Amino acid sequence: MSTRPPGPQVPGVTHEYANVNDIRIHYVHGGHNKARPLFLVHGLFETWLMWRRILPRLMESHYVIAVDLRGYGETDKPAELEKMTKASQAADFYALAQHLGLGRFVLIGHDRGARACRRYALDYHETLYGLVLLDILPTEYIYQELTAGEAASHHWDQLFHCASGIPEQLLKGREETYIMHFYNRSPGFLEQLKQDGAWHAYLQAILRPGAIEAVLSDYRAAFTIDVPRYRAELEAGKRIPVPTLILWGQKGNLARRRAMDIWRARCTQVEGAEIPDCGHYLPEEQPDAVAHHLLRFIDKCFSRS
Repeated sequence: MSTRPPGPQVPGVTHEYANVNDIRIHYVHGGHNKARPLFLVHGLFETWLMWRRILPRLMESHYVIAVDLRGYGETDKPAELEKMTKASQAADFYALAQHLGLGRFVLIGHDRGARACRRYALDYHETLYGLVLLDILPTEYIYQELTAGEAASHHWDQLFHCASGIPEQLLKGREETYIMHFYNRSPGFLEQLKQDGAWHAYLQAILRPGAIEAVLSDYRAAFTIDVPRYRAELEAGKRIPVPTLILWGQKGNLARRRAMDIWRARCTQVEGAEIPDCGHYLPEEQPDAVAHHLLRFIDKCFSRS
């Protein structure tokens, strides 16, 4: 079934829903080169729309799928904590890719979506040509290696969302004020979203029944279930075995961090770049620079095949 959720549209993409892995997933797809497939996953408080400014360029030479992550957008929002793990979200990607007959592809994720993509690369690496992670520190690094002072500027929400019961009471009815705080960290970004209609779409998505609860479950599952698994894997020497690209904004969540040192401990083949004059929302703030880095890396991934 194909429908069009609210928000700006991208010429050439089709909206679809698929029932896979016991949930209903919303995704868009476009482009004709199915020999070069890309799979895109958005971040916190956003939807597939976060890719709208680079999708046309990616679709020129690739077949592109962009999903709404489990718990977000038009995709189902399970109430159970254990159904919001990164392993569950990664299994959704695998099931959808099999449903679409993708074969091997390059997986690209931002923020919460990038965390699920990391899990995918560990669990289903044989289906990937490469992996791209946008503006994230490893989840276990945030919870176990950052000091409170270091976390205060960009990662305080990782702790706030884990406080049982309190965030629900504080955020219900105040969702708009809350998510505006995150967008306002990049000067002028919220106005940009309002001008092209993405802000309204993002706000409507977080106001959907079960949406804020799903966000909180996403974080709580990460802390209670995902982090112990990552720590055990690191201690056992397990690392992402596919070529990996790390991109981060000059003013984003990895600013002034030893980004590449942190990720080298978790990847066998990794490269990275900082996007100048950019905050956390890379594909929306600096689409040309991001597309340049993505296409360069993607070409290398497919050429190796």
